[in-house]
Amino acid sequence: MPEPLVSVTHLTKTYESDGNEVQAVRDVSFSMEAGEFLAIVGPSGSGKTTLLAMLGGLLTPSSGSIIVAGREISTLPPRARAGYRRTTVGFIFQQLNLFPYLTARENVLLMRAIGACGPDATRQADQLLAELGLKERANTQVSRLSGGERQRVAIARALMNDPAIVLADEPTSNLDSVRGAQVVRMLIDECKARNKLTVMVTHDREMADMADRILEMHDGHLTGVLAGSAAG
Repeated sequence: MPEPLVSVTHLTKTYESDGNEVQAVRDVSFSMEAGEFLAIVGPSGSGKTTLLAMLGGLLTPSSGSIIVAGREISTLPPRARAGYRRTTVGFIFQQLNLFPYLTARENVLLMRAIGACGPDATRQADQLLAELGLKERANTQVSRLSGGERQRVAIARALMNDPAIVLADEPTSNLDSVRGAQVVRMLIDECKARNKLTVMVTHDREMADMADRILEMHDGHLTGVLAGSAAG
């Protein structure tokens, strides 16, 4: 068996709310391998997005550990945590966070540091957009793209820095079921072709079933691990 890319052990996140402690994630443990596509499902408030944010280094756990490629990332200082997010993780946010008056290409190139957007970076951005069916839309402002096209720009941006891990928070929430399935299939194909570990939070069980594994959460607990259709 290969060593897991990510190992999560007894992970807990506690917030203070009106003088009371609220455990958003409670004693969660699991591991994930490179090239695997996981879905995290559960009702609102179950801890899905909090767990995703801790995996991405956006939140610090209250206790427990997250080890990525042998490196403990849950206790990194702020500068090292920012470096982890920049070099190791690609994010696809629920609201996409694209700049509407920049073109598709310009949005993808924003992942590169200032001064690193030369011809090679532009060719890479154009190749990603072409693979996602957006070759003819690279110079189009994002505000003029359809919802599905914007989702694909977000996928290209997440892959631009060749991260080991791609984290997607409700990537199909603003799409109908047909376009949503198309976007998830593209995300799976692109990430598996590059051997990326991908973790997707979703409320849609049909989308979740496209994954290799489905992690079920309720009240902050990991309550079940199911095989998705991709596992067969």
